[in-house]
Amino acid sequence: MFKKPFKVKSNSQLKGSDRKKLRSDILQQFTNLTEDQLNTILPNKETVFQLKVLTHCENLIIVYTVQKLPIIFEFKKIMYPTVYTLWHVPELLPTFTTHPQVLPVIARGADLMLPGVILPHGPSLHAYGRLQRGERVAVNLSTNKAPVAVGLTAHSSYDMYMAAGRGKCVEVLHYYGDLLSTYGTKLSVPELGPAFHTDDSNSVEQVTDQLDSVDTLVSDADKVDLPSGEAEENFSELAQGISNSELEEESNMFEVDSSSSPDVCPDELLKHCFYKALKTTMKKIDLPLLTSNFYKLHMIPACPKERTLDIKKSSYKKLSNFLDEMVKTGVINTESLQKGVQSISKIDYSHESLKHFVDNFSNEEDGACLSVDTTQTNKSSAPEITEKYTVTAAVLPLFYEYDYKKKEAVSASVVRKVVGDYVRVHSLQNSTDRKEVVLDPVMRSATGAPLGVNTLPWDQLVSAVFTQMGHSFKVELGGNEALALTKGKLPPIDIHVGTRSFNKKVTLVNNLELFSINVAEFARECQHGVAASTTINSLPNAKSVQLQIQGNQVAFVGKLLIEKYQIPKRYIRGLENAPKKKK
Repeated sequence: MFKKPFKVKSNSQLKGSDRKKLRSDILQQFTNLTEDQLNTILPNKETVFQLKVLTHCENLIIVYTVQKLPIIFEFKKIMYPTVYTLWHVPELLPTFTTHPQVLPVIARGADLMLPGVILPHGPSLHAYGRLQRGERVAVNLSTNKAPVAVGLTAHSSYDMYMAAGRGKCVEVLHYYGDLLSTYGTKLSVPELGPAFHTDDSNSVEQVTDQLDSVDTLVSDADKVDLPSGEAEENFSELAQGISNSELEEESNMFEVDSSSSPDVCPDELLKHCFYKALKTTMKKIDLPLLTSNFYKLHMIPACPKERTLDIKKSSYKKLSNFLDEMVKTGVINTESLQKGVQSISKIDYSHESLKHFVDNFSNEEDGACLSVDTTQTNKSSAPEITEKYTVTAAVLPLFYEYDYKKKEAVSASVVRKVVGDYVRVHSLQNSTDRKEVVLDPVMRSATGAPLGVNTLPWDQLVSAVFTQMGHSFKVELGGNEALALTKGKLPPIDIHVGTRSFNKKVTLVNNLELFSINVAEFARECQHGVAASTTINSLPNAKSVQLQIQGNQVAFVGKLLIEKYQIPKRYIRGLENAPKKKK
């Protein structure tokens, strides 16, 4: 947007009333911005100027400057922070991280493509966040979390995940080094530290993928003109490429001595990993599953330790060619989501090739464990819900005696054991009434009892300790374990009935994702089950998306959650909203 020269149509100082309105508009459009942060960006005693500029594309943009430094620009009544503003508040916008060598490409006018985005925890449903198409986002570097570009999402987070690393991620509107950032006062990029800590032992394949992502962006940037020499120089100073010698050293680190392993036909090894993955880890995964994720997350781990799976060394050369061959045999079925993106939609566990597969690379006991129950249904496994309590400052004196530290998560049984042991060791039971416990200073702090209360019954004592502790939870469903405990109390799946235009009823379901339920798959099941349209909505400040189903479908949703997903009833709220059966 500001790559080419723009024309300043007016430049006026804001009056006091306009300044107050600007502050109000900024806080309204950026709900996570605090007053203190706004005062840092827009100091009370500093003069604010409003510029109306006309870009080379004839777009009218309003730019607000402080001390000749552009802080906000407004386009079609939507405000966007400049990179200077984001350096003060890096968390103001959702951020995508890319490689330093991508910077010169963005400087030539290219957008950020999906291959150039770094996913620290690998591809997953929410690796790209919970964004909708057209949301404001920032771009930073793996070496420095200070944002260097601002733009809009080209697709929703779900579509980015389904694109399997292909296509556009961010449409860049403004970047460090464009003519807006060089207008008036110019600052250098601050050093805010790396975006995240990475493992130094990256494989040569990961390094090659990083370089390939740059090539992808270069091909898109060839059609645009080069920026000014000054901007190009700024990006050259920031970019840090990977030299050929470093790449060779990385390759040598991960080179496998093939002479130490017996000769195995690459095609046979590929089929071995395919069948082993289907009979082991894939049994716990709900379909459909992207073929790229199937290869990376299931086939590669199924490869024997002393061998390396490389599909390029096989006669198939590409994963799609191999899977097409497996489809012809009837073991699996695939469906095309879009051009170049496929998913596995069905697995035939009764197929002879799969039934008679034996893992010859493992011992007999391991082979016996790989047998498949061909009578299994598509019914999901019951979720394993773990709720724990966190040691807070109030209960720390009590738990410190048992070597527990602050913020450490413990189960309810551990809490009861600690309370019981402490009462017995310190002889706190009332001598006249054994059901009462005398409160010493440590126990008084742990229960939060007021000064006038000197004793508590056993049942109230434990409950009071629970209320003084924090909460955390973890849900495992279908073999997919959460990376870590999630802070807070696990909210139930909430089902309620609302109304929309013309008083039409809709069923709204919240918190499905917190129970590791694939909302898109759940929506499809509802569509087929009750023949009703569904919509997935993103709500502000919500921990998960909301599923909207046409009509009152509470009874069907409740039955699906209880019977197929086996969610305990105590974690489902709103079943009473189902329509009453007519007598």
